[in-house]
Amino acid sequence: MVIISNKSGQLGNRLFVFAHFIANAQEYGYEISNPSFFDYAHYFANIETDYFCGFPRRNSGKTVGKRLHAAYFKALKTGFSVCKALGVGNALFKVMSLPKRGAELYSLSSPEYLRLRESTRYLFVKGWLFRDPPLFDKHAALIRDYFTPAPRHAENIARLIEKARQDCDLLVGVHIRQGDYKTWEQGRYYYRSDEYAALMRRFVGQHPGKRVRFLICSNEAQPKEDFAGLDVIFGNNHQFEDMYSFAQCDLLLGPPSTYTLWASFYGSVPLFVVRSVQDPVDPDAFIVAGG
Repeated sequence: MVIISNKSGQLGNRLFVFAHFIANAQEYGYEISNPSFFDYAHYFANIETDYFCGFPRRNSGKTVGKRLHAAYFKALKTGFSVCKALGVGNALFKVMSLPKRGAELYSLSSPEYLRLRESTRYLFVKGWLFRDPPLFDKHAALIRDYFTPAPRHAENIARLIEKARQDCDLLVGVHIRQGDYKTWEQGRYYYRSDEYAALMRRFVGQHPGKRVRFLICSNEAQPKEDFAGLDVIFGNNHQFEDMYSFAQCDLLLGPPSTYTLWASFYGSVPLFVVRSVQDPVDPDAFIVAGG
């Protein structure tokens, strides 16, 4: 069993790390436990009933409370720290820790990882850069199925999308990531609301004769007056529901973020990554995200 024992950022980051491990586990036939995912387990139908946030799914038949999930994560995190401090490495426990961000991606199909996983019963892993793009793409359908929304969230999303699609030809999700983006990468991808609005107006101008509606989701409250003259609807102001609402749009616009990358992947929605709000929205630059 491989145990993911650290939190790698927020929802989008952790979904991708978990998904890459799932793809690799499906291919090579081993189990995963991801207690670090407890913050988000209750959003997903296949995870909220699993004590260990694992793959393959272990259905307990009832919803596991966040407090119990958190307690399990704390216990496993302590176990990881003890094993690492003692330099434990035997047929029962081993530890694998990657450098922090800035290093290269680490392939889960590398001979080193495969040997290490097969040489121990419980492998504790820690790091953000574990990846297996070929297997991620190969097992994309399984990944999407595993991360199916819990019914209560799916219903909220469905109601929003039904309303958003009324009397429009093109529904475009716009991710206005502010808040933490004021400082991330020295604010390189932080854009003001009026700058997003200007970008959206240019997009409308590129689609004459079409009724374009924008679904706006943000981690900050948005001044509605900045979007005057645009047909907009706002999301549910819920981190998970907004992400999965994006997955039901026709197109997506947003700064570099695993949040919109996951929405693009999950819903097979073409995404335009906004690296400068001054640049035109190139129709050929919309790409469906993968592994």
